[in-house]
Formats: sequence, structure tokens, C-alpha cells
Amino acid sequence: MNKNINRLKTTIHTTIAALTLTIHSTGCAYMTGMEETITQDEAAEKVWEHINGVMSSLPEEAELEKRQGMNFASCDDPTDGGPKDRVTVGERLWIRGLPMEENESNIQLVYDYWINNGYHVVHDLRPDELFVTVENEKDYFHASIQTSNKGSLSIGVTSPCLWPEGTPNS
Repeated sequence: MNKNINRLKTTIHTTIAALTLTIHSTGCAYMTGMEETITQDEAAEKVWEHINGVMSSLPEEAELEKRQGMNFASCDDPTDGGPKDRVTVGERLWIRGLPMEENESNIQLVYDYWINNGYHVVHDLRPDELFVTVENEKDYFHASIQTSNKGSLSIGVTSPCLWPEGTPNS
């Protein structure tokens, strides 16, 4: 009797595992990227929250200079496997008012801010290039700091893919 119960349990567990794998591999499960998101306007606000956080870590002399303005781009290559008709929201700015010879130490200040405030490092190309990219562990926004070929510092922040109005097909 116990032998039959154990066989039945094994059969049930195997069937559940097979069904789970089938559902996930055939796309019959909940589709990634179809959930509600923040809106693109809310994302633009969050971009500035991330930028302001970085600026709080730099010397007072640091000032922002617009490069392109807020950018709303199509999410043509979503890394989450979701649909392509979403957008990303981002901003890239120059950081002015700091001596170029202090770029390395200022990038280190930003790096320290990120590490201590819930970001994880995606790319750190130092010392070969002064370029660091991070991702926020709570909202998945990406941020980067780098120097241009002329030595100017810039910062960029980009949202993950989101629905412009916060919901699919709105």
C-alpha cells in the first residue's frame, strides 16, 4: 500500500513539473511585459530623482547642462522578453563646474553613492575608460557616468521598458 502511495506521489510531482515546464516554454503562462507600469510622465520624474541623487554626491560646484532633453524612445529590443510597443524614458546631461583632472575621484564619489543606495554595477570599465553603468535594484532604472573624449563628465538615466500610459494597449 505504501509503495503504491509513493508511486502515486512521484507520478503527481512529475506531472506537475512537466505541466509547469510546458506552460512556461510554450508561452501559455502570463506574458512578460503585459503588466501595468508607471507612465512615461512618472518615469520622467523618476529619471530626475535618480539624477538628483547622483548630484547630491558631487561637490557643490557641479552643475547640470542639458544635452538633448528628455528622450522617449521605443523599446525595440526589450531585455525582459516582453512586447516591443513600449517605451523607455531617459535623459543625458553634462556635469559642468568640476575640474577635469578630478574626473576619476568624482566618478568614484558617484560610484560610492550608487553602491550605498541600492544600485548594482552592470559595467565598470575603469581604469581603461572612465565609464560606469548601474541598475537600481528597486525600479530597474539604469544610470551611467562617463567622460567624453574631451574629458567632460556626463550622466545618463534610463527607465526600463514601460507602457506610455501605464497600461497595455492604452
